[in-house]
Amino acid sequence: MDLTDAQWHLLGELVSAGMTDPSGSAAAAATAAARDVDPHVFPSEVAALTWLKLAERSGDQWTVTDLGAALHYRRQCESLELRLSEVARLAADDEASGTPFASAVRRLAQGSLPFATAMEDLRRTA
Repeated sequence: MDLTDAQWHLLGELVSAGMTDPSGSAAAAATAAARDVDPHVFPSEVAALTWLKLAERSGDQWTVTDLGAALHYRRQCESLELRLSEVARLAADDEASGTPFASAVRRLAQGSLPFATAMEDLRRTA
């Protein structure tokens, strides 16, 4: 889903805890600022998230919907998968040097080697 950086950030903040509209009071504005949410863009960003059914208003609180939470966690999961694949690629590239550490990291990242076994193998080769 194409969200702006501000919308992704607001969605993440709403997953953490609901928010009141920062234009409603000085305390709400201070809370938004502490959570790095710009009070000036909040109305348009929360409106977009509401239109996409990712956020909803309940009383004076804006909260994330189940769909919004799922989208947030899916994005986090995809980010972590990318990072893990980069670690595996780095280890695979370094494996040609013959270091057992690179091989253990690659196999651990691919899921073909349990952590305890990787540690045991590295201790034996040290």
